[in-house]
Amino acid sequence: MLSHSKIFGLLIGCLTLHLLPTHTSGQFWKVDRSDYQIWRSELLMNRNSGICYKTQLVSTLDPQLSERQISYCCDGYVNRGSSKILKCEPICEEDCTNGVCLSPGYCECGPGYYKEQAHCKLAR
Repeated sequence: MLSHSKIFGLLIGCLTLHLLPTHTSGQFWKVDRSDYQIWRSELLMNRNSGICYKTQLVSTLDPQLSERQISYCCDGYVNRGSSKILKCEPICEEDCTNGVCLSPGYCECGPGYYKEQAHCKLAR
């Protein structure tokens, strides 16, 4: 005959097995992206960050810590982030609809578009 401690141990073991995580498998969804979206994301990924750095002297008690590196948006870029997290984007004077502003004053038209009079026009 089983003792009470063995029965209690078996009961705890059975309950524990029921609570163990079950095997799961990954699920993947196909993301259908257009050629334009792929082209745009690749260009943006390789675009210059537009972040510049300078060393600035500040007043501190410890003279060895008097230099600080400051980051800011370079000329021709505007900050679309915050003062803590810079997101510098280039400024294009021309209309860059159907294209991407790659650097200050330079817009590249998307696939199927061409540049005419500072606009990206649909190729026919």
